Amino acid sequence: MTRRYSRWSIGARLTLWYSLVLLAGLALFGAGIWVVVTHSLMATIDDTLAAQVKGVSTVLQSEYRPGNPEHLREELSEYAEATPEGNLIEVRDPQGAVLIGSRAASTAAASSRYRTFATNVTVEGANFRVVVATPLAGAAATLRRLRQLLLWAAPVVLLIASVGGYWISRRALAPVDAITRAAQTIGIENLSHRLDVPAAGDELARLSATWNGMLERLEAAVKRLSQFTADASHELRTPIAVIRATAELTLRRERSTETYRQALGHILDDADRATRLMEDLLLLARADAALSALPLDRVELTPLVRDICQQGQVLAEERDLAIFTEVPEQPVFVAANDPALRRLLLLLVDNALKYTPAGGYITVSVALDSSGPTVTVRDTGIGIPDAALPHVFERFYRVDESRTRDAGGAGLGLSIAQWIAQRHHARLEAESVVGRGSAFRVRFPQA
Repeated sequence: MTRRYSRWSIGARLTLWYSLVLLAGLALFGAGIWVVVTHSLMATIDDTLAAQVKGVSTVLQSEYRPGNPEHLREELSEYAEATPEGNLIEVRDPQGAVLIGSRAASTAAASSRYRTFATNVTVEGANFRVVVATPLAGAAATLRRLRQLLLWAAPVVLLIASVGGYWISRRALAPVDAITRAAQTIGIENLSHRLDVPAAGDELARLSATWNGMLERLEAAVKRLSQFTADASHELRTPIAVIRATAELTLRRERSTETYRQALGHILDDADRATRLMEDLLLLARADAALSALPLDRVELTPLVRDICQQGQVLAEERDLAIFTEVPEQPVFVAANDPALRRLLLLLVDNALKYTPAGGYITVSVALDSSGPTVTVRDTGIGIPDAALPHVFERFYRVDESRTRDAGGAGLGLSIAQWIAQRHHARLEAESVVGRGSAFRVRFPQA
């Protein structure tokens, strides 16, 4: 399936989102500036009109003479002539007659191009109507220039910011491109290569370090797989080669019935060995794929350990060995899969029988302490060197190649035992002293 990638790079998408956010911010900023300037201009105009009304009120308070409207009209006219935009002042007496005013004042009161302010002024019981106005042309011109400035400046700022943002994003993402190019050069044949980790300690440094960690794990897994394949091929080739050689030698000339019987017996033994090896390999393959689910039940250890020792007793007697059991009087239970647990203990007992010289003995003990149940398989065998002890659970690992081959093992038994222990949430531990013997201990979790 072909994966479709976006035609927009991360840098372009970041720049687009940044530009959209900036555009929204500029729009909000421009709207805010417009509202504030408009409010400020209108407030200034209103203050001017209020001052004019106050002046007219002062003249009325000081110059009003009942029955002498002409005198008041003259004083108001002088005040209007001395005041800027005085022709836009209109004053009416209590009867509604115009004391001062003009057609311009009457027109301003009904026009949207003027700002008007009207109020009543009471002097000695007489109620005068005062209307003042001022043109809005100056404020409109100021707002028009502000609008032009915002409309011209916003695109320029947006363009400069977008170009700058794209340049910054390209510089910030350049190490990602470098990591991508370096990662593309790494394949199965050069997994030992690593990415350069920036010294900045930022997200890109963590990304490079994480990638290197993944490569390290992948390299180790490939090495284990290659070694596993090589070892499996070697182990399978040996019995197959023996079977073929035995068959070829037997068929070269006529032989007695007993000779044929012996040859077929050898072939059967090697076929059994190959079959067991294949079964072990399949079990480990299922374990690696996490396909094998082990249902756990409540199992008592004492009868199970005794059964295991009885099964191993036949092989022990053939090799002049003894098997002993040490179990507590009270029952000890664990959560386990009975067949799998039996195989685990049989593998440990079989391993002890293989490497214990004649005259020795194996002890299988059960114990219960504060940490949980424990089963220990201890022998008086040849022991394991300290350098080899950490590797005994690795697949196909052999402490001594010739010794292991003589013992008839392929190096998978302890690996399988380790896997079974892990599926029981238990720990399989090993301790050994060369020349004195080894002990393998299975520690189960507290029930």
